[in-house]
Amino acid sequence: MRQRGGRSWWRLVRIVVTLALLGWLIIQVDVAELVALGGIVVWPLVVLAVALQVVGVFLSAFKWWLVLQGSRQAVPYLWAVQAYFIGQFFNNFLPTMIGGDAIRVYQLSQRTKRPAIALASVFIERVTGFLALTVIGAVALGLTFPALQAVPAVLWATVGCFVVAAAGLYVAAFAPGLARLLMRAPLPNVADWRGKLSKLVQMLTGAYTNRRTLVLVILLSFAYQLSWIGLNYTVIRSLALPVSFGFTALMVPVSDIVGLVPIFFNNIGARSGTFVVLLNPLGIAPVSVIALSMIVYLIRMAVSCVGGILYIVGGLTGTHQRLGANTGSGHQPRPASQV
Repeated sequence: MRQRGGRSWWRLVRIVVTLALLGWLIIQVDVAELVALGGIVVWPLVVLAVALQVVGVFLSAFKWWLVLQGSRQAVPYLWAVQAYFIGQFFNNFLPTMIGGDAIRVYQLSQRTKRPAIALASVFIERVTGFLALTVIGAVALGLTFPALQAVPAVLWATVGCFVVAAAGLYVAAFAPGLARLLMRAPLPNVADWRGKLSKLVQMLTGAYTNRRTLVLVILLSFAYQLSWIGLNYTVIRSLALPVSFGFTALMVPVSDIVGLVPIFFNNIGARSGTFVVLLNPLGIAPVSVIALSMIVYLIRMAVSCVGGILYIVGGLTGTHQRLGANTGSGHQPRPASQV
């Protein structure tokens, strides 16, 4: 009861913070001007942005699939694509603490019966993506540094974001060693958590030492992040905003890093607020920035609806199974060669 009450309290805090941020953003804009911007949007560019979002899902699924292949888990690539779409749907539409990554871990665990591999594969896929995001953002900061010099507070807050991101990557790089230290701690082995953590460490160590796969996954992570930045830049061009690709490559990673702070409800408002702060030194009106973030948000929501359709048709495991259903049917994955 106490744990459930704590979750409810934290959910309320997130809703309050999100509503406060949205209220601040609404005050900054004229609704009539926001509606009028719809008349100047270059819609073919928005369609291109939608295509880039779809490409991004296929790239991300391919990254995850490669990690699984490196761990000798022969799941079909198209199954990974389906799982990724379903994860995005849960992430965007369900106001719960269950994120898309947790859904993917669940789906893969039900398919392979190996939860440690499922968790490790999603962790590696996410960490490599965050690495690419941080590197691109840091390089873009170096290239666009003069644009923020006039506003030291914004400049140093941006630098701080990348310092925190780098620290997180450092911890992730040494996650296996840190886990081994935790296993040595004099704690009761409730539910055999040491055994489960040991399996996870083994999977992470194997993934870190499989350099060929790791390098390829990192390269694909850069490709995905560039496509994500390209999506945002395409929407910027559709609104005819005077923002360079280089500056877009700065503000997108910063907004994603800020969005990781667990005080926003489904990340609503975090991107818009970050864009408003970063684009203000460039003289971009808040109403245009809100239009930009709204279009990007709606694109992600629309594409993730594919996951909802796939979930209705096939469930979380592709066999009409749902959360909480009996999944002990012994379903076996097909070899990758059958994809």
